Amino acid sequence: MGLRRLFYKREIPGPSVDLSGVIIPNPVGLVSGYDHNAKLYHLSANCMYGFIGIGPVEADATILKNVISSLQAHPTDAKINAVLSHRPTSHGEDSIIEDYNFAFSMLYDFCDLFTIDTSISYSDASTPLRDIALLKDVLNSMLQLRMCYQTYRPIIVKVRPEIPESSLDELLDFSRLSGIDAICVSFGPSSAATVKKIYDKTLGRYPIVGCVDVLRKEDCAALKKAGATLIAGGLSFLHYGPGNTKRIIKYLNTLK
Repeated sequence: MGLRRLFYKREIPGPSVDLSGVIIPNPVGLVSGYDHNAKLYHLSANCMYGFIGIGPVEADATILKNVISSLQAHPTDAKINAVLSHRPTSHGEDSIIEDYNFAFSMLYDFCDLFTIDTSISYSDASTPLRDIALLKDVLNSMLQLRMCYQTYRPIIVKVRPEIPESSLDELLDFSRLSGIDAICVSFGPSSAATVKKIYDKTLGRYPIVGCVDVLRKEDCAALKKAGATLIAGGLSFLHYGPGNTKRIIKYLNTLK
């Protein structure tokens, strides 16, 4: 009976969040990393997440076609956040930029949000997007490509909590001036502190996504108090049941 109830259709609770014109049903979502090829996201959709992360989705034609087929077969009221990845075999600036543009354009009509994750350790061990200059080139190319579409999709940059201060300052300046819609801070011991740092540096005027390993009231509250606009966590229903997201949202609504 418990498993059957998990897959029942549930109305997603509010309050909604407006991220650059995209209305996210509520501020609590599922992080990426559990569902690289969008095969399972619909099974967690009824846990009342406001947004659901898929990926990292590699810039491979076959993988992208399979992701699109799955997204078309399993529509959801939650917004889909696609975390993009270049191919591990891609080396050099031009090849990496081409990968991100390809994945971005293929998924543009099927996803609601797009995240570039600089915290990922790629299999070639180069972690190239920690190079701020290359990251800027990747993002600038995607921003130009976005201008070709009538529908606006927010672009988010995800960083490590341990990002050096100078790199964070440079990235924030670039992001606000170029049109990047939000900064996401990945999970770690100093996540809330980094969210607070970004909040203070931007005077609370820039959307921030904070990440936790599992959606717990205390961790989510710490991120919200630090200034997070959206909060993404792991598969909390495995620990606390499918109603945990709604309980988290109700608890966050009581906080000032």
